Amino acid sequence: MQKVRWAIAGTGNIANKFANAVKNADGAELVAVASRKMETAKEFAEKYDIGKCFGSYQELAEYDGVDAVYVALPHKFHAEHSILFMRNGKNVLCEKPVTVNEKQFKEVRRVAEENNVFLMEAVWTRFLPAMAKIKEIIASGKIGEVLELSADFCYNSSNFDHAIFDSECAGGGLLDVGIYGLNFASMFLGDEITDVKASAYVNNNVDERLNVLLTYKNGAIARVSSAITLAKPEDAWIYGSKGHIYLPRFYSISEFDVVVDGKREKYSVPYKGNGFEEEIEECNRCILAGKKQSDIMSLNQTGIIMKLMDDIRKQIGVVYNVD
Repeated sequence: MQKVRWAIAGTGNIANKFANAVKNADGAELVAVASRKMETAKEFAEKYDIGKCFGSYQELAEYDGVDAVYVALPHKFHAEHSILFMRNGKNVLCEKPVTVNEKQFKEVRRVAEENNVFLMEAVWTRFLPAMAKIKEIIASGKIGEVLELSADFCYNSSNFDHAIFDSECAGGGLLDVGIYGLNFASMFLGDEITDVKASAYVNNNVDERLNVLLTYKNGAIARVSSAITLAKPEDAWIYGSKGHIYLPRFYSISEFDVVVDGKREKYSVPYKGNGFEEEIEECNRCILAGKKQSDIMSLNQTGIIMKLMDDIRKQIGVVYNVD
């Protein structure tokens, strides 16, 4: 079986999760890793038995033994390094958010098209098997017409030196975790939004707590919240005219409840490993088939969410240097 040769750019927590998953994903082979320091790259390579390691991202970009690169760097470096790899003929899976704003995304997309390579934003929630099952249940009419939705992804970080609290690093809850709630709303209510209302507590040009209310053309409403200084149950609800669906930890969902006429039915739809495998396998299928984007997480869809996040930041007054 032909395999996609993967490399990882970055060695942080998310890179470790990806390294564990890619070795468990069909059609994938992890062959290289790069960091700003060779010592860090070597440590990561030894941990995951990776054959090649590089002490710079430029060296990885120029290496011919890689088909695709997972960009696992801080937000502010996503656009720059995705462009670097794509200009060197590499397919790219970039951790969310794929860029800091819509302007950057348009440039990244243009480079992908010019270089005829695959590009996808890594929103792993969209690829979880449970999400496909929920869509199937809704399509069956079991809970009726979907009229409302809510999703909360909020945590309380005590590490105030982390980049998430740094405006220079495009910090804040929206780009870090709010993006999951917005993608969740898009999955089940679409993108015909007629009104956006955002309210936030902003400190040092970083949104620490945020609530967004979205109204759709068909009258449906979604409420999405994110936070980096407030812990809340990270749950979601989908409310239909006949019943509702409850999703605990919606962004990593494997079990959920469907409630109709007071009767609760539990579903278990596990993912393969740590939840990243299905996302990686989608990239593998697309790349091996010669596709330049995914139908599940299309570039148009990424652009819609990116513009929405720009609009939300404008409302709450968060402006980054790259804007």
